[in-house]
Amino acid sequence: MSSESPIRAALNRLSTHFGACLLIYPPATADALAELAHFAGPLPREFMSFLSISNGLRIHADGPDTELHLWGATEILACALGGDGLGLPPGLFCVRGDPTGERDWLVGGDGPTRGVLIRWDPWIPGAQLIASSFGAYLAAWAGWVTSRYGREGERVARPRQALFDRAFLRSVDPMLAMLSCDVRIKEWLGQLDHAVACGDDFE
Repeated sequence: MSSESPIRAALNRLSTHFGACLLIYPPATADALAELAHFAGPLPREFMSFLSISNGLRIHADGPDTELHLWGATEILACALGGDGLGLPPGLFCVRGDPTGERDWLVGGDGPTRGVLIRWDPWIPGAQLIASSFGAYLAAWAGWVTSRYGREGERVARPRQALFDRAFLRSVDPMLAMLSCDVRIKEWLGQLDHAVACGDDFE
């Protein structure tokens, strides 16, 4: 099975469910992909597959934008190069979340953390490993958002509506528990927290 399969399957699931409420942007240009790779190192293959199909997407639904929007290369670069006085560690791509707060980050570059996703507010210690790969993350998000919102974008009322949090992601990503025990990943997450606590800029 190709690495593109989980990406296409998740996008097909979203398109089938939301129809016209789903906005899939045109594929990222070669220049945008090259600039992104230049900024943060080699892109994980599944993320490359996503951007080659859709340079981000947005669901028009009755909910907060941070729940319903996956970022593309242009937005990722704008966030990374926008300044704000914050030096980010190399190899991080923000794919979803609050531009000024907690976000979901894909780890690029090389090393033991390559390809995983973390949830992290760059101003506050407490980075969490939340997905083993972008394919697993996208599949989980597609499953969550199609259960939370109806076909017309209305919010579905359920007595126990799961949050799109670490507990939910762990329940649908079998590799996450194993990676959470990886000492190298724990150390890397600890370095992020230490840098925030000490005011380091990673540069």
